[in-house]
Amino acid sequence: MQKRLIWFVLFSLLATIALPNVVENPKGWSVLTGHWNVQRNWISPSGSKGDIPQCALVRSCMDQESRWSEISCDFKFADSTPIPRFGLLLNVKNKEDYQLLRICDATTKPVLQLLRWQYGFYRMWQEIKLSEPLHPETIYNLSIQRAPMVDTLDWRQWKIILRHKPSRQILLKQGIENEQPSFGMGIVGLYSETVGSSFGEFTISSSTALSVSGPLRLAPLFADGMVLQQKSKIRIWGKAEKGKKIRIKIAGNSYFTNSTETGEWLLSIPSLKAQTGLELKVISEKDTVTIRDVSVGEVWLASGQSNMEMRTWQSDMQIAAKGLKDNNLRFFLQPQWPSPHPNFDGGGEWVKADSVSVLGWSAVALSYALELRRKLNVPVGIISAHWGGTAIESWMPRSELATDSVTIPILIRVKQYQKALEQGNPTEGRFPWCWDVPGQRHTPGDLYNGMIAPLIPYTLEGVVWYQGESNSQRAKQYEHLFPLLISSWRKQWRLPNMSFYFVQIAGYDGKQSGSEIEGAWPHIREAQRLTLNRLKNTGMAVTTDLGQVMNIHPPFKREVGIRLANLALHDVYGFANIVRSSPIYCGVIFKSGQAVIQFSEVGEGLKLRTSEVLNGFSIAGGDHHFVPATAIIQSDGRSVKVFNLAVSNPAAVRYAWENNPVNANLENSASLPASPFRTDNWELTTDNSR
Repeated sequence: MQKRLIWFVLFSLLATIALPNVVENPKGWSVLTGHWNVQRNWISPSGSKGDIPQCALVRSCMDQESRWSEISCDFKFADSTPIPRFGLLLNVKNKEDYQLLRICDATTKPVLQLLRWQYGFYRMWQEIKLSEPLHPETIYNLSIQRAPMVDTLDWRQWKIILRHKPSRQILLKQGIENEQPSFGMGIVGLYSETVGSSFGEFTISSSTALSVSGPLRLAPLFADGMVLQQKSKIRIWGKAEKGKKIRIKIAGNSYFTNSTETGEWLLSIPSLKAQTGLELKVISEKDTVTIRDVSVGEVWLASGQSNMEMRTWQSDMQIAAKGLKDNNLRFFLQPQWPSPHPNFDGGGEWVKADSVSVLGWSAVALSYALELRRKLNVPVGIISAHWGGTAIESWMPRSELATDSVTIPILIRVKQYQKALEQGNPTEGRFPWCWDVPGQRHTPGDLYNGMIAPLIPYTLEGVVWYQGESNSQRAKQYEHLFPLLISSWRKQWRLPNMSFYFVQIAGYDGKQSGSEIEGAWPHIREAQRLTLNRLKNTGMAVTTDLGQVMNIHPPFKREVGIRLANLALHDVYGFANIVRSSPIYCGVIFKSGQAVIQFSEVGEGLKLRTSEVLNGFSIAGGDHHFVPATAIIQSDGRSVKVFNLAVSNPAAVRYAWENNPVNANLENSASLPASPFRTDNWELTTDNSR
């Protein structure tokens, strides 16, 4: 539930007061640095003409986990201000560590800068140019607001809007992401480096959590409209005063535990059958939290990068969304937030499916959920936590990265960049695009901390995952990283057999995201396929036939979700008649100048998708030189004979070993395309990239 709380700064009650550096701050403000004057409805930094030391003022009624959906502030600057520099403080930790949205050079070449002040230095991570200068003694309004879920002009989750206040004319409307943890959480305030800048009518729209009562607090997943996992022990956790008895009431039963010396508590309650309309109560002495409209059914986590994030309105799932209204299909929308430490509160809310809400949901996850709803007829809850353009190490627990021989070098680089930042030295490339630099969404471990840790140990059935494009340049390393991620999540959730189904990346040859490197995309698909051999309770949806040569985000998400759902329906829910997977390479025999390739997951047998000729195979001898091969499906329907008369002693076969293998046409009886593969382990271009 969103409740709009507007805090009007009653500057007129504080007229002409110069605030000292440390004061008992009236009206909810705290001075961070400098001195401030309040006159009538405006507040401004105090000092002599020209530049002044940094002046910062923050809202004292906020803390590090305060959630907001919009902040807005009027501002103006005097004609005598030489080079105006002022703005909004964001996610303030202390006076030595905060984010800043700063207006610079307002009257000449105005820009909005996003910066972080840390270790005594500013680091700019984005700059936005304004099309025209701002004018002295004119009132403007600067706001940061959560974007609507459907915005066909700009998909990013936040908007920065600058208006000319008298006319309400929009001078700038810029989509932005939380590349640095800035928007939506934490303490906010005002900032200025110049005398003559003034602020007025500061307002905040704040999200008020329902799962809080005094010191009693539940994790954000425990909120109205939540879905609990059926037929499994249900884990409920939160915080309270230390050493207090906690009572949980649900479905006519009560369960008890006690909070620890640090105030944390966790309780596993017996499994429940699928149902709707429950109420969950958590009681600690005089404090009670009541969660309403609770359902019990199937719960899955959907995670990954942009092809999982891609929304319904951007895909072919728009058709399925028309007229959709299903109160028993619900998504928990996890905000995008990187963090150097595991978070307890990552925010988020449960939303029911209707034709409007689902347009902003993950298209793949929606398709997957609709299939489960159609087949199982129980409530389905999807926890949606994803972020485009992210590498797998961002989603992994740092504790695991620190103890693995392959990943330790990654954290060594992070520590090296940390030292460089502390000394004010430049980092490789423009910050934050070097992915091992601390403090941004690409930092190894930071998305796990900010977006996955708050979800653990919520009881769920499994995970659906779509990621890999951002690791294609380091595909050999991904052979190790991907199984490590799956194992680490299972370990953190204490669910060693948790189902984990993933998408093998689609066809693409747009010469970006590693596709410009010879063999990188086939290699990342190979790394994904090999994961099936290394870990049980996994499955892979092959999508090489669902790509577009120049579009890394193909719109065909309906079929992707269906293929993922078929894996779960067969493996988890017992639909034995479903062909669960595409054909998967499982062995080769070289004999008499030929190779015979064996496949699993063939259904009623292998067949051609198109043409009368089987395409996509190549063969090589000991010289490692691959040439196109003749391929024939054998009478057993489970194997393919491959040969080329020019290769008398074949040593290796590859199939669909291209960025966008559109001509590869082997499939099974369910018309699912065979996975690309290679029989060799010869060195590839990406083998040494780390």
